[in-house]
Amino acid sequence: MKKFIIPIIILLCVTGFLVGYINIHLVKGSHNQENYSVETSPQNASIIVMGATYINVPNNAKVVTQVDRVIKDMDSNINVNTPPGQSPTAPKQLVPYMEGARVAQLMKYAHVQVIPITGVPIKNINGNWYGPDDHGNFIFGVDPSKAGPLFSINTSDPNTKIEVNTHGMNVMVPGAINNNAYLVVACGDLPGKAKAEKYMAERGINCYAPCDRFTANVMGYNGTGVILGGEPIRPLNDGTGAVIGAQPVPIGKNELIIVQTTNETYPDQYCDTPNRYFKDLEKSYKVKLNLDVVNANIGESDKIVAEAQKTGANVIGVRVETEKDKKPVEAWIKADPNHRAILFHSAAYTAGYSLFSEFPTQVTGQDPRPTFIKQISTTQLNQFLNQIRSLWSKQNYTTKFP
Repeated sequence: MKKFIIPIIILLCVTGFLVGYINIHLVKGSHNQENYSVETSPQNASIIVMGATYINVPNNAKVVTQVDRVIKDMDSNINVNTPPGQSPTAPKQLVPYMEGARVAQLMKYAHVQVIPITGVPIKNINGNWYGPDDHGNFIFGVDPSKAGPLFSINTSDPNTKIEVNTHGMNVMVPGAINNNAYLVVACGDLPGKAKAEKYMAERGINCYAPCDRFTANVMGYNGTGVILGGEPIRPLNDGTGAVIGAQPVPIGKNELIIVQTTNETYPDQYCDTPNRYFKDLEKSYKVKLNLDVVNANIGESDKIVAEAQKTGANVIGVRVETEKDKKPVEAWIKADPNHRAILFHSAAYTAGYSLFSEFPTQVTGQDPRPTFIKQISTTQLNQFLNQIRSLWSKQNYTTKFP
């Protein structure tokens, strides 16, 4: 009998290891969350859940950021004498708006170590500027304005500049990798910035872009890092840090969605973010959505609401930058618990960001990795949604859904 004891012990150890491995794998999941049994393929789904994806930010995590609009804002004369590479020791030291305001929340809720990236070379190749990867390849497109004096300094080579007051995911890659960043917070308003987000996520680095015009470009990536557009930040229920996202809102796959867009240039161009997202979702996941696209610029969210009222739609994809944008959207959401708004390029602004906390079951932001689930009962749906919300809320919400 004794001769069987050692093999049995080995078998039990191997079994225990495999069970542990499987449990860890399932807890991590494709969304940095559990793989829920209600999930299915995009083609077989009846419901698409926006905002279920999340990033857990543990206490003392390393958070790499751009300098511009976080550490200082030269254009607005904020913290102009602060050295660009100086890590803040308190939230009040940060620029009090846009990316700076979001990083301040991470400092408050998770006491994160903020590492601003500065001194990044950018190179002009055939008339276009590019930021580098971690091997010195210049592959991430940079807005030419960032080669200007507010952001960069000259070198002896006219085709190379040093970006000091860094701005955007497209110049974060070497610093994020060299600092072993847990999370990068920066602007996502160029295709080159989205390309950099994907590059970092494929190497296990999480990315959060409150300004998320092109974040939908990453749809379909398979990285272990999580990428999020403008989602809310909250303290974790257990006090171990912060969570970005985890604010799920369900949409019926065949529901009519009123989607904002624009053909205008700066400063209205960001109003095309909702349309970019839903078009990329259709393309990346090979699904057909019921979209009603409406042109509306800054301060014209009333056009989106009017179309929803006209058609009876219960879902809108909209940008909220100003109070003029907020008021029609807010009133429309309040009018019916089944009214839902997916916000785009809104989390950087006080008016837009406030809607996340005002309507925690009806409002969410850009989620480039939406969750596709099969037809389930309303009770099951609410259980699924509340399981995600339990990261930051002890309350069980009831979400009305047709």
